[in-house]
Amino acid sequence: MIVRLSGSTWRYHDEAGCTSYLVVGKNKAAMIDCGMGRTEILPIIREITPLPVELLLTHAHPDHYGAAKEFDNIWLHEKDAEALPEMERAFGGMGVPGLPPEKVRRFTGEHLFELGGICLRPVELFGHTPGSTVFVDEADRAIFSGDAVGSGDIVLMAVPMAYDLASYRLSLKTFLARSEPWAEFVWHAGHYHQADRPGRPGANTPCRKLACDMVELCDQLLSGRLRGEEVRESFSPSGRAWRAYWRTAGIVYLESQINTIE
Repeated sequence: MIVRLSGSTWRYHDEAGCTSYLVVGKNKAAMIDCGMGRTEILPIIREITPLPVELLLTHAHPDHYGAAKEFDNIWLHEKDAEALPEMERAFGGMGVPGLPPEKVRRFTGEHLFELGGICLRPVELFGHTPGSTVFVDEADRAIFSGDAVGSGDIVLMAVPMAYDLASYRLSLKTFLARSEPWAEFVWHAGHYHQADRPGRPGANTPCRKLACDMVELCDQLLSGRLRGEEVRESFSPSGRAWRAYWRTAGIVYLESQINTIE
């Protein structure tokens, strides 16, 4: 299902519950993530624009790059590009083909993606993966956050190659300092339906407040003032993990990720 969010932005939500975004400029378009790829996505894009389109990945998890083979240029942060072989092995059970290496282009936080009248700025928010990145559209006052702080319920840290909580906390604080000019921007997450809060008032859509609360949640866990509840987690080595909440923020983590605040 694809829905227009603004004059230049569309949200695509696939049957696997993965959310991607199409941003169309005057000269080219960018697809931010592309879901599991069970349905071809390029024909859907072509109903909207004939412009050249490049794929920008928020991170290298298969549920965000399943349709990558349909694109000529696939942009991935250099840290996730370096970790890609190990992550593809770890998540091979999801049944998504690996990224075609000849199409992968590396970027850093210094790169800018000019679309013509619209510029997408990558801003690093490492933790969920080594190279997790959000994309900022200042023209439309939007932030595309992938899974960097979760999609409203929890951020999943109990996965291969995720940061420990002290390092994630530092990454969050660095991002918050960098993103002060965009404090009022609307955030668009990688699984937008997860912001639903059955039985609770309002949606918990990712925003700057959630990122601030995530810092506090990490503080609570690292100091020992808070301890989560044990839960099942298929990507954990033991099949188990811990889940905790603090205000609007939630996290699923491993005990081994608890260490000293730096």
